[in-house]
Amino acid sequence: MRCPSELPQTVSEMDERLVSLIAQHQLPLTAFLRTIVRAPADVDDVLQETNLVLWRKRNEYDTSRPFASWACRIAHLQALSFLKSRGRKPHISLNEELIEDLANRAAMQLEQMNERAEELRRCIEKLPSSQKDILQSRYQHNVSVNELASSLGRQPQAVAMTLYRLRKSLKECVERALRVEVSL
Repeated sequence: MRCPSELPQTVSEMDERLVSLIAQHQLPLTAFLRTIVRAPADVDDVLQETNLVLWRKRNEYDTSRPFASWACRIAHLQALSFLKSRGRKPHISLNEELIEDLANRAAMQLEQMNERAEELRRCIEKLPSSQKDILQSRYQHNVSVNELASSLGRQPQAVAMTLYRLRKSLKECVERALRVEVSL
């Protein structure tokens, strides 16, 4: 009998995985497209078209290869097509090796961002609930410092200083955790 991790994925699970990969790679794809298409509105259009093509070609994706490379290759072709349709030449022309290198760098940066985000979550979990509540109010619910101060019965400057200290403490916690990982 196979263990659950060895069972073949259903089409639905594979589609969900691809949607997740596309979502995770939006920032690197946007940065990549900005190297070819300069206007932000045009970058957004090309990114949207790239996402559609990635979805349409999902059955062509070889899961044994890095997703970022495949996605950047498609984004490159979409950018060239976009520029051609507008009668414009790309600012740069990229060969396959350079696309692969940029895609790998984007994937590496994404992995580093994910590691930092995970460490940040761990560091936040270590905080007392009162400090977590302040962070959540300010950064998840977009409560202004003045409103937060009013609800806590404190001066706005005191709340601003508390937030500053919390951010500084979290930054140090994340950096310390990442240094420990590198030294292991």
